[in-house]
Amino acid sequence: MLEITEELTIAMVVTQQSTENMEYVRRLLKQKQPGFAAALELAADLVERDLGSPETPREINTAVRS
Repeated sequence: MLEITEELTIAMVVTQQSTENMEYVRRLLKQKQPGFAAALELAADLVERDLGSPETPREINTAVRS
């Protein structure tokens, strides 16, 4: 049982550090390259929306990207 607790603790620490690293990189990119950061955020939002809506017809997805 102790091993499982240790593994979960390590996983939580790694997840927290990963989240902090992503936030740091996003903040830094927004400061140094705000236009590029905005384009990346938009692209990530479009991908997330596309993946979240599998019933969306392919033609609409292609039209959004054009």
